[in-house]
Amino acid sequence: MMQDKVQLSVILTTHARKAHFKDLLTKTTEFGIPGIEIIIINDAADIETSQFIHQTLNTANSDRVYLFEHESPAGRGNSLNEAILQSTAPLMWAPLQAERLNESLLTEAIRRYKSDPAGIWVLDYTFPNSLKGWISGATEGDLPSDGCLIWNRSVLQGSELFFNPHLQNLHGAELAMRLHQHNAWHQTDPFFVVSESQSVHASASDIREFLFSAMRISDSDEEQNQLIELLKNVKSDESMAQSEDDLLVKARQLLMQGDANKSLDIVNKLLKKEPDHYEAFRIKIQSLEKLRRHVEAAELKHSLHKLESRPQSQAELFREETEKKKIAEPEKISLSIIIPTTGRGKGLLEDTLVHLDQITDSDSSELIVIDNASIDDTFEYLHQLKEDDFLNINVITNPNNRGFGSSVNQGLEAAKGEHVLVMHNDVHPGENCIQTLVEVLKKSSDAGLVAPVIQSDKESPDTPDEEISDADVVDSCCFMINNQSGFRFDEEYRLCHFDMEDFCFQILDSGHKILVANRAAVTHQKGRTLDMMGISLVPHLKWKNRKRYFEKWDGEPSFSMPNQGSHPDRFEMLGMPEDPLQPEPEWIHLVQDYLTDEIKTEILRTDWNDRELMTIVSALLIADERELLRTLEDRLDDIQLPPALLILFVHYYFGKNIYSRCKHYLEKAGNSHPVFDLFRLKIHVADKETEAAAPLLTKMLKLYPASPDLFYLAGELYKQTGENEEAESFHKMAAQMDPYRFSPEENTIEFTL
Repeated sequence: MMQDKVQLSVILTTHARKAHFKDLLTKTTEFGIPGIEIIIINDAADIETSQFIHQTLNTANSDRVYLFEHESPAGRGNSLNEAILQSTAPLMWAPLQAERLNESLLTEAIRRYKSDPAGIWVLDYTFPNSLKGWISGATEGDLPSDGCLIWNRSVLQGSELFFNPHLQNLHGAELAMRLHQHNAWHQTDPFFVVSESQSVHASASDIREFLFSAMRISDSDEEQNQLIELLKNVKSDESMAQSEDDLLVKARQLLMQGDANKSLDIVNKLLKKEPDHYEAFRIKIQSLEKLRRHVEAAELKHSLHKLESRPQSQAELFREETEKKKIAEPEKISLSIIIPTTGRGKGLLEDTLVHLDQITDSDSSELIVIDNASIDDTFEYLHQLKEDDFLNINVITNPNNRGFGSSVNQGLEAAKGEHVLVMHNDVHPGENCIQTLVEVLKKSSDAGLVAPVIQSDKESPDTPDEEISDADVVDSCCFMINNQSGFRFDEEYRLCHFDMEDFCFQILDSGHKILVANRAAVTHQKGRTLDMMGISLVPHLKWKNRKRYFEKWDGEPSFSMPNQGSHPDRFEMLGMPEDPLQPEPEWIHLVQDYLTDEIKTEILRTDWNDRELMTIVSALLIADERELLRTLEDRLDDIQLPPALLILFVHYYFGKNIYSRCKHYLEKAGNSHPVFDLFRLKIHVADKETEAAAPLLTKMLKLYPASPDLFYLAGELYKQTGENEEAESFHKMAAQMDPYRFSPEENTIEFTL
């Protein structure tokens, strides 16, 4: 079968920031757009990036993906020129960043570009109308980034179409300056979100290259003289860095004098020019906090440690000074301790770290804390520990909550020790616990994981006689593995639930053992972090992961309806789906086929006992057999229903927007489970009952101060009262705490009102 003709070459080079490159490569290789080829130039990238490229290409949807690798760096300009030679499409796009890239919009854009003879398409920008304007735009960061330019090779002359290899950045803008006067160009809407951080201010050396190109294409003596004067006045990169330094000093002075607004104006100008300026970020955070703009400050805090060096960025004086102050790493780190934290966990974390300091050898240990978008002052606390080089700490700060498994994986990638201890932020190991775990791991060559005995702060379990016991699964709150084991958490389990069961099964499946060292003990304040996040309010997350876990390791479930027994006995023997909100189609069909008119009549005419009735009703709920269900429901009025069945009823009717039935079961439920208050609040918000919703929300936030569900509902309440800024703040906090269900992207919020 003939392939579709290639229409667009997507050129990806490893000069993009690592996060942006990975995002672009992942999305473009997943697209199913016909007529696209992807050309990847690996310009001697690091091992991590190179491995990511190969792993991604192994699962790519398209067979039109071509990889070219360099043993030594050639630079972005040369890499782009190599890609031009390899390209077979009339259209070329060479982005460094494209947030929320939209497949359908890109498809439509390709169709539009093909039908127009323009040489250049520019997204969301207008070209300057003079060469001086181009130079000014390069200086002020007002030129389009490479991703905002589409090139039409069928219109542009081949001898003109080359990128300047001497530039560090703005390769596309410099080429557009050379070509736009003699070729048609159109401004058009983008097919991705053009971020403010995409604007690039040219370095002094790049401005000189722009001026050289401008002088070569200028046909006016007067303009030539103006460009020569500009060239004479170009500062050195060192002088430009010193000017930035002066701005920072002024911003600090204004902040100390109490003028946070002017300080903010100055650092915003600097950050527009140098988006990765570490010290400017810190001053901006302090200015925002002075102005009580706490949500914006919190967002910046969690992006601060995500900054990556850009190719054109000057080595900032403040970062250099900080690096010089760092105490040299110990020659040999033998133990890495990984602790994820999130929400309002600073108090728990602080207690744990104080305890660790007393029992850990700081010369041979390192502490890796993964801060998953904490909303208290964890960020400042960890920054101070970093300044003090507490336990050789390495802080990984995520802008949103990636979940336990993903966070541990980040820590494992960064760990230097031979042995890795993973802990919750509310665990206190006993005095000899860590050393005992190390010794057991060393002695047992077939051990994949060693865990201690878990004690709660209320009671201690009996200690077995044997020193070591085998186990199938252990608690995720504390365990040790060898760094070179290669075991990693499956990140598809998202925030929590069944991630540890999956991790343990991986180990057992590989032929290794899971051991419990019975002479090592830890105290665990079980569930404190999950309680603060209100995970108990959303049991369906556990159901969803339970289903995923069993399908992953046992395969798709197989159901069959028994031929004998009473109707409730048959439903019991059939078994219920692991996720009652997402039952398998096979299970639904079996139940629906079984419920003939004759069977339905028998069920209605029989006087069932409580257990039998609840079994039948549960099956009808999950199979969505509402007509028969509704007829039987009246018989439940005098029965004490268990919380599990009440939760199913409330979920069922809330999903159908039948709030009267929801309220009926909520009244029966009382306070038997925390989820019922969440549904009461959801109904108040959906019905715009602000006076009833507000006090219930306040009460619940005291119990669950980091709950994304409550943050989202708070945002909805504020939206109803027209307080849009507050609404946006709470919605952002919801997405920060659970980006999987509350993504700010359109149509991705897994929450229904």
